[in-house]
Amino acid sequence: MGAQLKEEFISVAQFWEMEENSDVRHEYLNGRVYAMAGGTPNHAKIIFNISVAIGSRLRGKPCSGSSSDQLVKIERSGLRTYPNVLVSCPPQRFDADEPNALLNPVLLVEVLSPSTQSYDRAEKWEHYRQIPELRDYLLISSERVRVEHLHRNEQNQWILWTAIERDDVLRVPDLELEIPLDEIYENIELPEGLTRI
Repeated sequence: MGAQLKEEFISVAQFWEMEENSDVRHEYLNGRVYAMAGGTPNHAKIIFNISVAIGSRLRGKPCSGSSSDQLVKIERSGLRTYPNVLVSCPPQRFDADEPNALLNPVLLVEVLSPSTQSYDRAEKWEHYRQIPELRDYLLISSERVRVEHLHRNEQNQWILWTAIERDDVLRVPDLELEIPLDEIYENIELPEGLTRI
């Protein structure tokens, strides 16, 4: 989570007014507003690569992808946030009082950076897992080849799959996605010694 902008409580209506007039995206939780951190060139390239990979594989299918401009509201916790990439399937549900807030993504993607990885893995994950329709959560490192895939199975348990090789293939069966990690990390320069755990 980014730096808190204001100490005083602000309403949801004030949050939306601020979002409409701002070039920067914010998260909102319990009356507090947090600026979302900007990323590195690798972070931006990986977001682009995974967006293109997912989008191209969803063509002609009922589900669709969205970029970080789509706000997601977690009804149970009240968090409003902008995942790096998401997929939703019909029927899409939007909040009646906040018509730009998507309620039911089935896949969420966060590209990790040093400043956000702890938050994305822990606190944000605790919010995301409260979305009943969510089936898959991807955490993609921008510092080394590493993709963590959390999948909710039929028993409502979350199963973790981790890939660390460029020739590994990310599979999201519910959406019929198969994406080689080499495609996610295409044109990404990583520091020596950080490509493996």
